Parts: sequence; C-alpha cells; structure tokens
Amino acid sequence: MVRNIAKSLIACALLFGVVAAFTVLILTGKYEQSRVPPVSTLSSPLNVSGTYSVSQRKAIKKSRLSAVRVLAFSGDVGNVSVSTGTYFVHGSNHYILTVQHGLFEASCDLIQIESDGVLRDCTDVVAFNQYTDYAILKVDPLLNRTPIRFPQDFVKGKQRWTKTLAALTPMLYTGYPNTIGPVTLAGKVMGMSQDDFVYFNSYAWAGSSGSGVFDMNGKLVGYIVAIDVGQTEYGYDVLENVILVVPNYKIDWAVLLE
Repeated sequence: MVRNIAKSLIACALLFGVVAAFTVLILTGKYEQSRVPPVSTLSSPLNVSGTYSVSQRKAIKKSRLSAVRVLAFSGDVGNVSVSTGTYFVHGSNHYILTVQHGLFEASCDLIQIESDGVLRDCTDVVAFNQYTDYAILKVDPLLNRTPIRFPQDFVKGKQRWTKTLAALTPMLYTGYPNTIGPVTLAGKVMGMSQDDFVYFNSYAWAGSSGSGVFDMNGKLVGYIVAIDVGQTEYGYDVLENVILVVPNYKIDWAVLLE
C-alpha cells in the first residue's frame, strides 16, 4: 500500500511538473510576443500608420526618406543654424533643396548634411537665392536616404497645380523642428497669397524651414520658408499653425543644367 501511495505521489509530482513547465512556456511565449521592438524599428521612416491608403503611405515614406538636417556654421562668431532639406537626384547628380536663410554663407566649408546621426559635407553650392529664399547644395550620394527624382516627383503642369493648390487639399512634410526629428506632420492648403506663397494649415517651428512639402500623391509641392504672424488674443504674435510654403515653380531649375 505504501508503494502505491508513493507511486501516486510521484505521478502527481510529475504531472504537476509537466503542467508547470507548459505554463512557463506559454507565459514566456506571450511575454516574448509582447516585447517592445527596438527604437530603430519604431522610428524607421518605413513605420507609417496603416490608416492611410497604399498610395498615401508611399507618399509619406517618400517624404520621410528624403528629409535631412542641414547644419550651417558661422566662421565669425561660431553660431550654428539648423534647418531642413530635401534630398533629390537629377541624372547622376545628387542635391539638397533647402532655404537660403538657414545658411550663413554660400560655402560648403561651413555646411554639413546630417541624417541618422551621420554628418557629410556638401560638394558645391549650386544655387543661393536670397530673393526667393532657397539654396541647392550638391552632395555625394547619401546611403541612408532615398532621393526623390527631378522632375518626375515634383508637381508640374497647369492642371496639376490647380488641383494641388485647391483649398483644403491635404499635404504633409517631414522636418527637424527645434532640432528634434525627423518628425512628419500633415495639414491642408488654406489658400494663396498675392505674392505666390501657399498658406499651409499645419504646425512648424524653428528648424522646420526648408522642409519639403508633398501632396498625398508623393509629389513635391514646395518648401517651408516661414511661419506667418498676425493678431492674436495676446497681441501680434507668431501663428504657428499658418505656414508659408514656396511652390517649386518659383525655383530656377535651370541651374541644374549648367
């Protein structure tokens, strides 16, 4: 009888051990499945919300993959200016489109391009236009960014411009506001000024200047040049939700052919 009891106890112990082992495996499996992915995955340019259509997600990815940070240094007082640029390719040459006011001088000795923490020099300042406030920098290929194509990925043509700049047309941009980022923001066309600025209803801060603005078809509309100012309940102040965008037809693209 004692032997039978002992056998029963051993069998129960074994059964308990098997059940406990299975429980541990199940809990471990659930825990493994719920682990947080690495930051590199969460912040990847390819990590885009699935609430958008396939074509819209492509447009968002195109914006995120072509955005770079532009650092400009002042040789006199040691100041640093931070703005945003859009990486594009024409033929076999690679360029960055950004704002002129973000650069102290038209010299690649004082300019660096940053993407994912990697700094690179530009090779030439192709355009430095103070009137329209843009600069085009020539660069070597950036391995961790995907350039948009000129002119295929740019809004062009009378009919396309009419549709793109119609009131409440959705647009988006990726930039480096307040030296953070890249971050992607969406908005809508509010209207046009008499001097060809697009009023874009979104948000921007210092550092967003130069950001490429895309329509939801993935075409470059233009670049952010400023935040509007106006009368508020606190007096005359910056209107951070009204952004001025220069449409790309204001750029002299002939410089790429010289």
